[in-house]
Amino acid sequence: MSVIFGVCAPRAAIVDEQLLRRCGQATARYGMDGTSVHMQGRIGMGFQAFHTSDRSKLEWKPAVDELGNILAMDGRLDNHEDLAESLCDGDRTVPDSGLSLKAFEKWGENCFSRLVGDWALALWSARDGILYLARDHAGSRPLYYRVQAGETRWSSYLEWFFVEHPFPDIDPEYVVRFLARRQTLDSTSYKGIRVVPPAHYLAIQDGRITIRPHWRPIPISELVYTSNGEYDEHFLHLFRQAVLRRIEPGAPILAELSGGMDSSSIVCMAGEIARTVPGRVGTIDTVSYYDDSEPDWDERKYFEAVERHRGRSGFHIDCSAKLASCRPLILADRLYPYPGVDLATLDDAIRFEQNVGEGRYRVILSGIGGDELLGGVPTPMPELANHLRSGRMVRLVRATGKWCIARRQALFPLLFCTVRFTSRLYCSWGEIGQATPSWLNHEFLRKRIDGVWTKPSIREALHALPSALAGGRAWWSLVEDLPHSWPRLLGHYEYRYPYLDRDLVDFLLRIPREQLIQPGRRRLLMRRALKGIVPEMLLERKRKAFISRGPLANLRSTQREIDGLFSDSLLAEENLIDRDIFLEEFHQEVDGRQQWTGHLTRTIGMELWLRSLRAQLASLHPEIGGKESKPRNLPT
Repeated sequence: MSVIFGVCAPRAAIVDEQLLRRCGQATARYGMDGTSVHMQGRIGMGFQAFHTSDRSKLEWKPAVDELGNILAMDGRLDNHEDLAESLCDGDRTVPDSGLSLKAFEKWGENCFSRLVGDWALALWSARDGILYLARDHAGSRPLYYRVQAGETRWSSYLEWFFVEHPFPDIDPEYVVRFLARRQTLDSTSYKGIRVVPPAHYLAIQDGRITIRPHWRPIPISELVYTSNGEYDEHFLHLFRQAVLRRIEPGAPILAELSGGMDSSSIVCMAGEIARTVPGRVGTIDTVSYYDDSEPDWDERKYFEAVERHRGRSGFHIDCSAKLASCRPLILADRLYPYPGVDLATLDDAIRFEQNVGEGRYRVILSGIGGDELLGGVPTPMPELANHLRSGRMVRLVRATGKWCIARRQALFPLLFCTVRFTSRLYCSWGEIGQATPSWLNHEFLRKRIDGVWTKPSIREALHALPSALAGGRAWWSLVEDLPHSWPRLLGHYEYRYPYLDRDLVDFLLRIPREQLIQPGRRRLLMRRALKGIVPEMLLERKRKAFISRGPLANLRSTQREIDGLFSDSLLAEENLIDRDIFLEEFHQEVDGRQQWTGHLTRTIGMELWLRSLRAQLASLHPEIGGKESKPRNLPT
């Protein structure tokens, strides 16, 4: 991922170029292929290149047109050939930023819906004096912003904001929602710094912000074919296209190969493309993780089967060597402002780089999204809710009976669950039915921060099927936790997600639920369409592996350290948690209850991160020890 950043000053002010370049030094490690800055009165934009494909080498500076419009773009347009045909007589040498600027000249704000791919951009409209900040449908590129005293600043990375203001204020509402595993949406861990929502664009004029969608995950109508073969053919075409778009020649690619159906299908499809279309793909290697001590994580035999299928071994990283840590992370040379890291995170990063070769790869292919979009979660609720909503009571009872047999469940309880699920979809779109740990300060959870962009419109609620509404809810949860939002401590990688390809997502969200999952049979469409491409033993996996031993074992092995860590907890000092209740729940978990393991681990990680942030700030800015410079909500 390249880096975009900039400043929009208030009217009659001029952006300081030296300030822009000085702030850019904080993100230069992410854009190591050169920095370019363009100044135009009250607007200054910067671009730091990180080339990951042959076409990306066309991008090296912000695009400017004769009208004075400026655009800086991080990303890739998958429909650049169609746009070039429409906008510049088929000239394929025009970079994607130039195509996007021409699209804005022709279609105005409607251009964002026409940009298919993985991208984030900043666009200055000279005529209207409006700054646009936008991200693609899945938010596959980060973009943060802050509006303060009429000035707007934005960047692909949080580090950029702390050059001029090194003492950040922690947002307590974000912290508690993060610990409760609630959606944080457009908020960040810092007050005043927001993230542009996926599938939306912001129009900022004189400090006033308007937010609008350019893509919605809730289809109004279903896509219905006459035979299974038509669904299979369409899926295979779109999946092949999604993978091909993300393995074009350029920087070497490292594909995550877990042994599950999602990552295995991507790797196998990439191999199929390489065999049938020579020269169209880049070099692809794989990295797999294993832990033979985990009783429910038997992935080795599956990823080795894929390696035999493609005739090429990959990197294998032993996770059993991972050590639990209760020590904060201290980086002497820079600030890492993203939550969830400690000293063990650095150890993991070092082990990864040592295994795959430091600086060897620039791209990571990820299988995230397959579970949520292809029926990996075996719930009958969306299908049964469709029958209920449509008034098909006979079909509802018959379908419920089939699911009851497959799940060994009584009929009437499942019917009751269907009614409750359907009513909640239409009457309570926000967070429902989520258990919250008792040690968190619930006052910070009372304020609803659900963004209007995640809620269905009145038209969608009236016309969309329950399965479409459920898919929309799942979509916003999925795109919030993509790994590119937390840059690696060592190395820099561009994440690519084939299952989040917009054309593929549009198709999967529109087809009948019965094509994806049926009683006793998950991933129905995937299993049919990929026969002969993916090894049979992968397609017929009965269940997905999961880690069951490691998290609890880590809590037990570090029990004494955790007791000491929370004896003077920063989270407790800021009244974000109740320390005594936390320790009581922690000891019950260690004794074998296993109710809050994930929440406990997340709370411990946040405590360590706050300590890490404090230590890093003290190291980089010795004056932080002074009372007058103490950052609010972050005790020194």
